[in-house]
Amino acid sequence: MGNGVTKRSGYPDRERRGKLKSMSRIPPVENSDLSLQEGPGTTTMATLFRVMAHRPDVARHSMQLLETTMRTGTVDPKLKELLAIRVSQVNHCYY
Repeated sequence: MGNGVTKRSGYPDRERRGKLKSMSRIPPVENSDLSLQEGPGTTTMATLFRVMAHRPDVARHSMQLLETTMRTGTVDPKLKELLAIRVSQVNHCYY
């Protein structure tokens, strides 16, 4: 593509340089009042929600949405987890 955006990732010059651009990091909140559930994928998710704890209302709503999405409905939660892992692989992101 002529605009510097690669077809594979959609990010400018990412594949051309062979490395990812560095991103700023927000430190997780160590002592938050969010109750994190145990279950598949919770180690990675716990870190995400501890970062979101800088905005507790956003973190609570996001946790509720994830809980509802992953633990209710007719699709087995384990299958949903496998799908989330596969989507992250296809998108070349860490899960």
